[in-house]
Amino acid sequence: MIGSRFLLAGLLSASAAFAGLLGPTPYLSFADSPFSGGSFSYFHLEDFEDGALNTPGVTANAGVVLAPSINTDSVDGDDGSIDGSGQGGRSWFSSASTTVFEFTFSAALLGALPTHVGIVWTDVGATSDQFGIGAVAFEGFDENGASLGGFGPGLFGDNSVAGGTAEDRFLGFTNATGISRIRIQVDSADWEVDHLQYGLAADSIPEPSTVVLCSLSLLGLAARRFMMK
Repeated sequence: MIGSRFLLAGLLSASAAFAGLLGPTPYLSFADSPFSGGSFSYFHLEDFEDGALNTPGVTANAGVVLAPSINTDSVDGDDGSIDGSGQGGRSWFSSASTTVFEFTFSAALLGALPTHVGIVWTDVGATSDQFGIGAVAFEGFDENGASLGGFGPGLFGDNSVAGGTAEDRFLGFTNATGISRIRIQVDSADWEVDHLQYGLAADSIPEPSTVVLCSLSLLGLAARRFMMK
């Protein structure tokens, strides 16, 4: 029975095998994503280049797609070249109506919640006390809606809304038991994000309830063997 107790403890501790904040890190194309080259059961990259938020299993509380313009700050590589400008691509824009974006993921539509989620902050306009620099905060939530912690607020920006991309920053989370939503907030109602990305790790472990049931079954089997001796 001692061995079974150790087995149960090991299986339960595995539910936290990977969890944590990623970033903020510079980002010019998907090649800069920590998820690039990873092994996933499913993976979706929403770059908004078709003019919509329509990758599977995700909804947003607010925002619209911003078309290419002198004021657009898409991820640099979305226009086909990395040249220091995001004016030629599309981004997800606050439409000057919100300081908070939340992206919520559906386990029912995806088959399972993503274990890896990221987004790229690309630009901010007017804020409470300066132009082109904003205080950015980022938070993730687990499968039960509990906070996974987060980043910030920290200052991002370059004092410009002319599509410069050196300021762009990736922010993400990993959590072995799933991520139900992320929240990114800026001290402005005039800002953009891009490259929402989310996937289920190919080697992800079962949900905690599944782990517990499996462990209890193993304990019962071990107990029966012990009683038969």
